[in-house]
Amino acid sequence: MESSYLIHHYVELAAALAASLYWLKTKEYKVRPFVWFLWLTIIVETIGLYPLFMQNNYDNTLFIFVKNSVFCRNTWLYNIYSSIGLILIGLFFLRNLQDQTSKKIIKIILVVCTAFAIIYYLTSGQFFIMSLPYDNALQTFAIFIFVLLYFRELMGSEEILAFYKSHVFYISVALLIWNICLTPLFIFDGYYRAINTEFIAFRSTFLMISNILLYSCYVFAFLISLYYKGKLVPKKLH
Repeated sequence: MESSYLIHHYVELAAALAASLYWLKTKEYKVRPFVWFLWLTIIVETIGLYPLFMQNNYDNTLFIFVKNSVFCRNTWLYNIYSSIGLILIGLFFLRNLQDQTSKKIIKIILVVCTAFAIIYYLTSGQFFIMSLPYDNALQTFAIFIFVLLYFRELMGSEEILAFYKSHVFYISVALLIWNICLTPLFIFDGYYRAINTEFIAFRSTFLMISNILLYSCYVFAFLISLYYKGKLVPKKLH
């Protein structure tokens, strides 16, 4: 396993631990969906490594069954993760917004996206073969709306004076930038072929750097928020 791949997973784990620490220190129910999202990401990306073992020829009944079934690829796993991940991110913003209209918009987006995914996979039979068409573009659009609604409410409240203390602000900025930067890359996935070695190298490097920066921002967001809340450093004993 490449060192860059390990670094990527270590940073993901650091983000999940930082989020868990924040929740344990503050007990804020608003942050729980995002904590779940981060741990879900780690679980899915760990389980999602199983296709690597399918390249071997183990003499095992379960191994042979999986290798000769629709589960030989992890596409189905990431299709589930894509929908659940968007729901958890939506719930995170839902809990951090006060405006009822904004909440309704988020609920509508989540219902429409989830319903569209379910209907598509049921009617197309592509659940184990391919991802939802324009899945990344749809998710980017949804997250863009979530973040836009959050920024609109933030600018209209007194919290704008202390925005730099909020983990929600940093998470929103990181999510928005990551999705906007990587969506064009995923759109050109049609060029992702073995013969396109330069594109493969660029794609891998860009993804690695982007993911490391994204999860590093999550770590920073939770730690800086804990710092300003006075819960990061243990209180001195008198």
